[in-house]
Amino acid sequence: HTNLLLLYYLTMSGKAYGTIQVRQDNEDDSGSSPTAAAHDTATTERIPLLSAVSQEKKKRSSSLLSIKSSVVSVAVQTDPTKLTIALRYLAKIWSDTTFDWISPLLQTGNAQGQLNLEDLDELPLPDDCETSQVYARFWRCWTDELERARAADSSSNGNITGDTFKLLAQPTISTVYQPSLIRALSRAFGGEFLRAGLFKLIHDTNIFVGPQVLNHLIQFLRNADAPIHQGVMLTVLVTVSQIAMSIALRHYFYKCYTCGLQVRTAVVLAVYKKSLLLSLKERHSFGNGGGPGEIVNLVGIDAQRMQDLMTYLHAVWYSFFQIG
Repeated sequence: HTNLLLLYYLTMSGKAYGTIQVRQDNEDDSGSSPTAAAHDTATTERIPLLSAVSQEKKKRSSSLLSIKSSVVSVAVQTDPTKLTIALRYLAKIWSDTTFDWISPLLQTGNAQGQLNLEDLDELPLPDDCETSQVYARFWRCWTDELERARAADSSSNGNITGDTFKLLAQPTISTVYQPSLIRALSRAFGGEFLRAGLFKLIHDTNIFVGPQVLNHLIQFLRNADAPIHQGVMLTVLVTVSQIAMSIALRHYFYKCYTCGLQVRTAVVLAVYKKSLLLSLKERHSFGNGGGPGEIVNLVGIDAQRMQDLMTYLHAVWYSFFQIG
């Protein structure tokens, strides 16, 4: 009994010593084998039993707290959803600004030596450049023009019949409000055309920055006491202005060509769909008696002229801006 009491006293006081064997086993139980168990490393220490138990509990609790805190900090600092959205947004801005979206097509052509028709599928064609979307936008604006003409004619002449409404698209019919193809095209594609003019304005404005900065650079080089930061600032300014000029001019022509293609597509489809509604007699007497040749001229020549006009139509205002 005395020995048992002494052992109990020493154990509770933390002075009871025993052999503690620490074995480092593999966490994966499925891969364990008797051969692998024989190679496990084991260390033997003579430490107080109660101290060993308390230290093990402290280690486990501290490790759990550290794991929980690390998981929480990672979840707070790196939210995968927000980070992915931000990176995709920045990548889209960079791709649209530098035309990087055409790089896969260029790499394919460089690797093959030539481009085939199926290689064009690599280009991410915007939704507003789809043929169906382009014609739907034009047809919606053209329908509004017809509705306005019908409403104006109804208010001036009373009720209007359906046959008269069908003839409102003909330019020879005299009505109070004549439907205009120019107004329909302007409402359908005028926004992109005006944004192209904004890029041209940025380009032409930066044209005048070059001579002014060059003048200040000459004065800076002549003055030996001029501060160095002034020269650095002028160098950065002329570099940024040239980069802005290049990007703005490229986007100006890109938007003008895109807008011209949209106008041409809408006009060609409108003429084609109208020709399908004409009878054989009306088709041969179309226009000034030209018949099918007149329709072909509208599709092949006049539509192409409208596309070419969109590229340099902004010269009406930027020529005076450059001269002034």
